[in-house]
Amino acid sequence: MSEENNKPERPYMLEVFSSKDQKQFASNAEKGVIKGFVLDPVKPGCNSYSPGHHFHWIPIFKHSFPRVEITASWLEDKAFEVIVGGEKQIWYHHEPERLKQALSQCLDRAVTTTKDRPWIFIWCGDGCYAFNCSLEPLEDCKE
Repeated sequence: MSEENNKPERPYMLEVFSSKDQKQFASNAEKGVIKGFVLDPVKPGCNSYSPGHHFHWIPIFKHSFPRVEITASWLEDKAFEVIVGGEKQIWYHHEPERLKQALSQCLDRAVTTTKDRPWIFIWCGDGCYAFNCSLEPLEDCKE
């Protein structure tokens, strides 16, 4: 903003996070980024923000950068093998089918994490689907 006229000096994009889709939209969307794929909204019934469940928008904007590339693949039930910096880890997510769908549709090198956090971000063309994973096995979700 200019101090003289209190108007923006140039247009800028605000960061946006959709709780419905658990998706962080790209700040470069004004450049006409084409969507790569779309996932169904998260299933209703779980309102937890604990590890392995949903993200709240505050940690997404405060703690999700810088990101590093990872490799992730489904093992069984809610478990995924994640390779971060050459180290294999097992992460868990409460909606494994949705995470499996995102992993099967994304491009190579489109899967990232925030260093030292079990968070998976999958680039889909106009932003990233965000998956808050857990390092511990999960119980079934409670409404």
